[in-house]
Amino acid sequence: MQEVITSCSFAPVFPYDPKQSRKSPQMPVSPEGFPDLPADWINEFEVFKGSDNKTQLFGNLFRPKKWRGDQAHKALVVLHGQGEHGGRYLHFPHYLKDQVSSVYALDHRGHGHSQGRRGHVDHFDQYAEDAELAINRFYEYLLERFGKAEIHLLGHSMGGQIAIRTMIKYADLPIASATVSSPMFDLAFEVPKIKEIAGRIMNRIAPAVSLPGEPLADLVSRDPRVCRHYRQDPLNHGFVSSAFYYSYLECRDDSYHKADTIHYPLMVQVAGEDKIIKPKSIESFYDRLKPGNMLHKYNDMYHEIYNEPDRDKAFAHLQQWISSHSKS
Repeated sequence: MQEVITSCSFAPVFPYDPKQSRKSPQMPVSPEGFPDLPADWINEFEVFKGSDNKTQLFGNLFRPKKWRGDQAHKALVVLHGQGEHGGRYLHFPHYLKDQVSSVYALDHRGHGHSQGRRGHVDHFDQYAEDAELAINRFYEYLLERFGKAEIHLLGHSMGGQIAIRTMIKYADLPIASATVSSPMFDLAFEVPKIKEIAGRIMNRIAPAVSLPGEPLADLVSRDPRVCRHYRQDPLNHGFVSSAFYYSYLECRDDSYHKADTIHYPLMVQVAGEDKIIKPKSIESFYDRLKPGNMLHKYNDMYHEIYNEPDRDKAFAHLQQWISSHSKS
């Protein structure tokens, strides 16, 4: 891996303007009925080279305007799900501002404002290599700015699997705790046979070509406003390459087998009515972890537990988990 770059450099995000190009970094917009950033917080961004020292990756930073005090060094790093982007976590500071003083949300390669073919990665573990780089860069940034740093990690869906891969691959991550919500283990829907056949062919002749995946927008939440917002967001996409898909399957299986090697404090959150990822497959992963971790299951919730009507339950557990693993 390349040497860690320790100097993050953030710039203001422009106010939202629907007439701007979708590639222009501008303030994300929350779904109807959801909280925006607290009035005394701002949105900044950075662009940096990923683990291949080539692909430009985009990072959202949500932080207070007056970023100082005894708790300023505490942060949450977010790894988003497949097809979405870090801007969809704009509402997190509203719920977590008493636990952390900043939220850093990376756009994975091929997602959001980051470079790369939509839905493609040469190998799934490349996401983990990018995540390790982003975590270390931001940790060093906090350390330089405040003299100390405390990072808590959250991965949702694909980001949950990326977080797991990162914890398996790297034994010295500077994180105080980790949480995965609806991590991407076994799919809860059948891939049509014709797409399965096409994927196998493409994996041999053109693994980087992305094809439309299954339409899942209506399955992310029971809140129709969230589903509508998901469909209308120009930064979201529904593409998957065969290289992504088959390397994801490989990493998923490896994560099952190596679950007991994870030594970071880990909270696993399961959506009981998940229509995208099989809840039992997540519980099976949890059962393979070492003792001392935490499992929460939300029986009525759909895939995006933090975008559900009763999301307060999920946020309360996240608040408690971060607080219980805060070092200062």
